[in-house]
Amino acid sequence: MATPNRFTDFREQIATNAGAPATSNLYQIILPLPAVFSDNTQNGTVNKQIRNRAVNTVRNINYYASNVTVPSRAITTGEVNNFGMMRRFVTGQTNSEITISFLVTKDMQHRQFFEQWMNAAASDSDNTVGFYDNYVTDMMIVKWEHGANFKIKPKGYPKSTGLHPSQASAVWKMYGAFPTNISTMSFDNEQTSLLQMDIQFYFERYRFDQVSPATLKTKDGKRQVINYDEIQFRVSGSGNPDVQRFSIG
Repeated sequence: MATPNRFTDFREQIATNAGAPATSNLYQIILPLPAVFSDNTQNGTVNKQIRNRAVNTVRNINYYASNVTVPSRAITTGEVNNFGMMRRFVTGQTNSEITISFLVTKDMQHRQFFEQWMNAAASDSDNTVGFYDNYVTDMMIVKWEHGANFKIKPKGYPKSTGLHPSQASAVWKMYGAFPTNISTMSFDNEQTSLLQMDIQFYFERYRFDQVSPATLKTKDGKRQVINYDEIQFRVSGSGNPDVQRFSIG
């Protein structure tokens, strides 16, 4: 009879990337520009300089996103008690908002980006709101893992480096996301520290997917890996930003 919780069995599990514990770092934020930064909105043509700054902010958003909180999922329930014990039944789902913490740069580019986004959604100068489809976007958070235990490197990966690539292991896609709150920033004359700000997002719903479980190495050691370029190809839909090629929907 097999002994439960054998250390050798556990060691065999964590010896593969598929069964190894996940790490809390290595992630990617994919934030397509909402339509309020394009030339075709209800507010007319967007200033080219504003759009270029927004494109640059989105391009380097990963470097300054110091902390990301992915959404939770909860079931909502109702109650019935005709007689005897009370029973609960499912009525729907609810999700928490997501929060991204940013290191603030000296030029305040991220603060400016989200200020302009929120002002386009709800203007405080004329008390108007934008069209829903113009200020929402479908953002994604991709989780990566170190690839030190991959048996096979992706095609074209340089062998001379002696390093193994990182592996995309999971993706959260939030539909209809938009920022709802920019946190306060405190200045003081105490010990110098890095300035940060938190951005909270609401969204309609989200989907979670493992990206492709077959890409993680298991005991057979025959599975390939998905590298960064492949992730970009799937996200862009081979040149079409409206086509998402992950198996989530």
